[in-house]
Amino acid sequence: MIKGLLKNRKKKKTAPPVHPPTSINVGEGNSSHHDVDDGGSCSSDQSSSSEMSSLSEKYRRLEIRNLNRSAGSPQPPMHFINSLQKKSGASEEFEDDKANMVAKLMKNHSQDIALTLLERSSLIESIIRLSQHVPGCVIGRLLDDITRDRRERKDRLDRRRRRGGNISHSLHQSCKSNSSVIGDDHPQRAGSNPLTKSWVSTPSDYCEIGGDGSKSLPISRSRESALLFVDISGFTKLSTVLDVDSFSNCMNTYFEKVINQVASYGGDILKFAGDAIFCEWRVSSDEDEPFQTLEECVLQAATCAADIVGLCSDFNLVGNSGISRQSFRSSHTASSLRSSAGALDDLRSNLARSDSDSQVSHSPPGHKERRRPSGPERSPSVDTKRPSFKRRVSIEAPFTKRPSVESTLNVKCGVGVGHMAGVHVGDSISRREFLMLGDPIEQVALAEAAASHGEVFASPDAISYLAKMGTVLGDWEADAKYGRPTLIAVRGEKRFNPREEYNLRRGVGLPFECAKLQQHMDDFDFSELNWLKRMISLYVHPVAVDEEHESSSNVKHETDYERNAAAAELRSVYTCFISPKMDYCLTGNEEKDQKLFQRLNDIMTITTGLIDRAEGHLRQFIVDDKGIVLIFTFGLRGSTFPNMIAQRAIPLTFTICQSLQDELGIKVAAGATFERAYCGVVGGINRHEFAVLGPAVNLAARLMSPKHNSNVILVDKNVRLLTNQIFFRPLPAVKAKGYSDPVPIFQPMRISNEQQGSKWGHAKKKFVGRSSEIKQILHVAQEMTLTRMTSKFLFMTASSGTGKSSLMVQATESVRAMKMKKRVIVTRYISNEGDSRIPFSLFRSIFKDLLRQIQQDDEASMNSSKEGSDFEIDKEWDSLSLQSHSTKSSLMSNDATRFRYVCEELNAPPEFAEVVGKRLLGLKSTAGPSTAGKPPDLNKIVNFMADAFIRCTKHADLVLLALDDVHWMDEMSWKVVQEIFERSDNVLTFCGSRPPSTNHLEVDEKFWSELHGAYKEEGRYLEINLGLFSETDALEMIAYHLDVSVEDIDGSFLRNLFTSSRGMPHYLSYVLETIKRNDLTVKLDNGLIGLKSSESAENALDSSVRTTLHLAAVLGMEFDLLDAALSYEEVCGVKNADRFSAAMELCAHFDVAEKEGIIERVLSSAKHDQDEFGDPVDEEDRLCESLEDVTATPSARKSHPLCSDNRRYRFTHDSWKTSILSVMLASRKEEMHEQIATVLEREIVEETESKDDLEKQITVFKHWNLSGNFIKAAELALQIGGQLMILGLNSQADLLFTDVITSLKNEQEGVTHGGICSSVLDAVEPSELELLIKLFIGKGKALCNLAKGKAGAEAYQSALDILHYTPCAFAPEFDRSVSFPIFSGSFLVLKMGVIEQNEGGSYEVGLCKQFVEQARLNNDPVHYGRALAMQGETLARLGKFEEALENLETIKSIYDIETQHAAICKAYGSDRVGQAFSHSVNWNHALGRTDAALATCKYIVDEIVPKSDPKNAHNTFCLLYSVIVTMKEHDKALEARDLFIATIVAPFEEHFGSGGSTFTKPMWQPILMVLDLQGNGDKEIEHIDEYLDWAMDDSSYALKSVIEGAMGNFSATPLAMFAEVPFYLAQRKEVDLEKRKHLIQTACTQMEKSLKNAEKCIPYAKWYAQEKLVAIRALSMELDCIDSTAT
Repeated sequence: MIKGLLKNRKKKKTAPPVHPPTSINVGEGNSSHHDVDDGGSCSSDQSSSSEMSSLSEKYRRLEIRNLNRSAGSPQPPMHFINSLQKKSGASEEFEDDKANMVAKLMKNHSQDIALTLLERSSLIESIIRLSQHVPGCVIGRLLDDITRDRRERKDRLDRRRRRGGNISHSLHQSCKSNSSVIGDDHPQRAGSNPLTKSWVSTPSDYCEIGGDGSKSLPISRSRESALLFVDISGFTKLSTVLDVDSFSNCMNTYFEKVINQVASYGGDILKFAGDAIFCEWRVSSDEDEPFQTLEECVLQAATCAADIVGLCSDFNLVGNSGISRQSFRSSHTASSLRSSAGALDDLRSNLARSDSDSQVSHSPPGHKERRRPSGPERSPSVDTKRPSFKRRVSIEAPFTKRPSVESTLNVKCGVGVGHMAGVHVGDSISRREFLMLGDPIEQVALAEAAASHGEVFASPDAISYLAKMGTVLGDWEADAKYGRPTLIAVRGEKRFNPREEYNLRRGVGLPFECAKLQQHMDDFDFSELNWLKRMISLYVHPVAVDEEHESSSNVKHETDYERNAAAAELRSVYTCFISPKMDYCLTGNEEKDQKLFQRLNDIMTITTGLIDRAEGHLRQFIVDDKGIVLIFTFGLRGSTFPNMIAQRAIPLTFTICQSLQDELGIKVAAGATFERAYCGVVGGINRHEFAVLGPAVNLAARLMSPKHNSNVILVDKNVRLLTNQIFFRPLPAVKAKGYSDPVPIFQPMRISNEQQGSKWGHAKKKFVGRSSEIKQILHVAQEMTLTRMTSKFLFMTASSGTGKSSLMVQATESVRAMKMKKRVIVTRYISNEGDSRIPFSLFRSIFKDLLRQIQQDDEASMNSSKEGSDFEIDKEWDSLSLQSHSTKSSLMSNDATRFRYVCEELNAPPEFAEVVGKRLLGLKSTAGPSTAGKPPDLNKIVNFMADAFIRCTKHADLVLLALDDVHWMDEMSWKVVQEIFERSDNVLTFCGSRPPSTNHLEVDEKFWSELHGAYKEEGRYLEINLGLFSETDALEMIAYHLDVSVEDIDGSFLRNLFTSSRGMPHYLSYVLETIKRNDLTVKLDNGLIGLKSSESAENALDSSVRTTLHLAAVLGMEFDLLDAALSYEEVCGVKNADRFSAAMELCAHFDVAEKEGIIERVLSSAKHDQDEFGDPVDEEDRLCESLEDVTATPSARKSHPLCSDNRRYRFTHDSWKTSILSVMLASRKEEMHEQIATVLEREIVEETESKDDLEKQITVFKHWNLSGNFIKAAELALQIGGQLMILGLNSQADLLFTDVITSLKNEQEGVTHGGICSSVLDAVEPSELELLIKLFIGKGKALCNLAKGKAGAEAYQSALDILHYTPCAFAPEFDRSVSFPIFSGSFLVLKMGVIEQNEGGSYEVGLCKQFVEQARLNNDPVHYGRALAMQGETLARLGKFEEALENLETIKSIYDIETQHAAICKAYGSDRVGQAFSHSVNWNHALGRTDAALATCKYIVDEIVPKSDPKNAHNTFCLLYSVIVTMKEHDKALEARDLFIATIVAPFEEHFGSGGSTFTKPMWQPILMVLDLQGNGDKEIEHIDEYLDWAMDDSSYALKSVIEGAMGNFSATPLAMFAEVPFYLAQRKEVDLEKRKHLIQTACTQMEKSLKNAEKCIPYAKWYAQEKLVAIRALSMELDCIDSTAT
């Protein structure tokens, strides 16, 4: 060592003093890393300044360099330190004072120096190990930064020296700042000699080479390069059959062979892409670099590839060890293990020997020894068997070794060449990546894809270079002509031969291997070394960095091979591949390319920031054959957490995708899996990377690929099973490498706070105009938050195009952003055209949003019912909110399950889950107990929804319910809105609508009147009417859109736009956007801005795009992409083989329309985001069962290429849809409607869940109706209308019937019948006439159910007119039975008293005669019996009781209840023939035949009722009503009560539950009370208090007139029965006298009303009321006498 010092000191060159570098910006300097300027370190320590001032900096640096070479050993050799101490005393051997200074330094501070050298050695060794994870070009770049930094510091010092500055003072301050940390970081050396601190910097000394690196990234450098892509196959299968040790050994041994070849030919390994690698040979102008021309690079790459496939193809593996060929040689291993150059020969040989031993001796995996004991007592030379290392144990169960396996590894290559750019992206804190961009990447991808195992293909560009240098076998010219890659090698055979002057270069080695890098680092001080380590670490996987940091302070004894093997493990890992969809091709334009690099850097920084916050790991950011790819993981060391999939991985995946979309406008596709995978180092000894490999990783990459993914997130089954609180849509299974069966995949559907308002627009930063309206709305909102006394209603009306929707969006966001400490909840909805036909259309969306906010503290409560009264929500609901968010796991994994939970919480009737949830709200897979029959009462449904909304939002200070386009909102939604307004105290209902004068609102007339009356006077209702823009507003909008001042706009420009837009803000905004986008402005001669000529956007579009827009307009204002795609296939006749290309074409058309501002994309509606699975109990089994259905017989919808990327589009304004439809031929529109209806109907048939969804059925009906296909439209209307009427939704049914009937009406002049022109009726076919009559009958029934008897009568009369004047009605094939319900319905209307007729009842008599005659001719006993029953009622109404009873005898001769009952009920709703016997009881009473009446009652009870359908409670009630009244009047009240309960009440509750409803149910409780009171007389009654409460409440006597009129034609009027309750209570002496007097007065009042109502009913009803009124008045007089006597 000392002789080396003496030898080196004779050199004449001296170096300037070196100080630790300060912050210097990194530029794009061209200096090579070989151009190293000398630097050093100095100190001005007072205790030794005189000594150091005379010590040559040259000798100090030479001493450090030689001492550093001893750092190759993990411990400084003790004999070397002792020799230093001995030799340092021999001063006579030194020739000058400078050498004496060195000797003195070594003598006095040898121990400190030795410790410092040890730390330096460890740091260098750590840098070398980390550098093996990084491309050589990255290392070179960092070395260049250090070199450039030194040069710049040297230049600054030279400038100061020339200016005469105080250099010594500057150096003193610099060194002091870099040395001051020694005492802090190393307290054990705090008292060491200051000379030591100044002479050698410590490891804590960091410098910032280049300053803040994050500001200077991205950094790019262009180069001409040859690129080699090596793809290895076979590892996936091996990973499933080998244990982790064998797999690691096998894989890395194989990689070592490949990497050795690349190193031998001087390539630089840029990236490991799974089981593939990218290698580069780049052209350099540096004379020291091996390759000077691109031809040389291509030749090296091609020859290397040929050698690789020759050496590594068909690589057979046998046995447990994994490798049949010779493992890598010990000598090679030893040479690769040199940690630092210049180590002592004995230590180096010992390390080599140890490395050789390590190949044959390993300790058991459980051995914990990881370091070699230090100190002189252990001599390396005598260590024949070193302690083995401990392999990290997997977090999974121990992985036992498998039986011997046989497998083959193979390889193929692709070669490309051309211009490339290397880009450094990331920051200087979190992570960096090196990306390669350029055409060669695409070239090698195509070449590799063309190759088979053992083959090398080269791109046409690469072939052209090979051909210049020699010969290439094969028809490469033809390949080049067609742009095809060419085969250049197959296994050991090369198919190209260079000429002799082109010499191959072998043995070059990888750039900056251990020895090469060591040469540079020997010259670095501690600050530079620390900086270099920190920067290299940014390019290395965090797990590898953490592993290095863990052991950096420890002395390590294992070889690099052992370290890599120890890190290998099997872990369950969440792996996510994300592919940003953007153009990443180089253009050659520097400005554009720099923007691309910046965009890539933005992707990197956004992603790494989000990953760091979630504590995940970024595996890689790469541009390869798959495009731009980001890979991140959870589950590796340092990123394993409880519930990490549900709480971290999936949310992070969503967040990354959404952030890239929102912040950069980049769409992404993502694939994620969770499964056991190999985790560890992949590669050779000198070049490797930390990676995750396995079938699941390949599957994640496949799910990301465009073949399976259209810019969505796809996951495997394991991810789906571990994430309960996110909805997943199942997709068709895919085949994947490493899996024997197709793999089920799913699309997670994120439910965000904005989901429910997804169709809502976006607020603008600057909103032009309408400032007064916005202020008014904000004032109302602020006032409500301060007072919170009552809810308010804002109603805004505006014509189309006046900016109503934009103002609502702006005002809504302004309310949300109010600067106050109040909690504001905003929920929004836009009604669509056709929603008026869909019951509860508004709450199909809003109520689902409500459901998604429900949190449960106790999941077990899902299975328990709460005690309490109907619809009573307990206190747990106070915590619910529309804005609340929770990541807690919940059993409520879909809307249907949540809805069942809500029903249980509210104690709702059991039929709610099935009828309301499935049919009305469109919830899928309710999976609750199916209840047949009639649904719950509509009023209860309304109250249920309003109650849930109010209670879930009561904690908020303000709830803004913003509803746009309410002129399309249905009647039932309006009822819920009304309930919310009237019952809440914190809801601001904000509605936008077209003017009600021209757009009918389905709102209740009484409520609408109260809004404009009492509520307006109270200040609870405000109305805003929007007008057109003024010229001032228009001028401001022009200035805003064009980003100019108002003074710069020419007057003609303003007038032109204002005139053409007519002051309509929407149209003006669109025109301005078009002008700006197409650059249609021009600067006029006067210096102001004018307008160029232009054409309309629609006409400027391509014809194919216009065709697509025609289809979209026919679909409606808002539509599904998937519906459009399926319809597009139907319209264009697309074959199955062309589905994908057609789908992509359609998407492209929509993209164009979206760019033009014609349509806009909205988030999927909640109805499209439903998981296919129901109850989450036993989720995995249910999932598997569902998957079998999905994969076995997928519907056209589920198997469509766009199924996983379905989204919603909406026209930006209805004027677009209207204008597009206006230019289409009527026949073309009808044709498209028919094709769309065919597609949608087919989907409903294929998807079981859609069959009961009223919304989907109504959508199909709409298209059939608009297609002009009367038969299909009428059939669907009758089917859907029947369902709606069963649900009590008669208004919606009436609208559907009217829609079809209206389609037959035209504007032709002529005679009309039933509103339809006679010319149309003349052309009607019998089958069409039957449907038309049924439509009018259905309309009449619906109107009568709504108590609109007059309108119902008109519908029935129209049916009769059409029947009479349509020629085909007399054709033999016409079914006469179709007309019979007309007579039955008309007769019902007559009973309601809405038709005026003369005393003789000529209208009714004529109607009966027609009915009887038509029924007799039809010869059907069902209809003939009904006609006779109707005739009998008519005769009795006219007082002809004997004739009526004779008519009954005819009925008895044809009526067979067992065979006819069901058919009669189906045709007429109830058994109207059997009810004729009930009417005959009254006829016998009228004739004084009491015995006959009682006999008939007995016949009904014994013969008819037992054979009737017990579920038809309405029919049973009609049969028994007159019987019950008769029994009551003949002292059999208690028997009648028992009969009533047994035959009506009990069967109804059995089949429908207590919450069910039927027409006559309001009468049941009063009738039971009357029978109880009358039958018990003076006896004690159990429920007397309940009876009194009912009777004393005046609201108890409120009854619909339709019930009063209808049942008054069977017996006593219902009100007469009601009046008897207080009458019998007034007779009871235990009741207080004052109450008795009140009760008798009430009875008298109600019976008088009943008598008045009976005027229009049967005679018996009038007689009954008269008799009871006499008795009531008598009792009243008796009570008055009692009162006067008491007085």
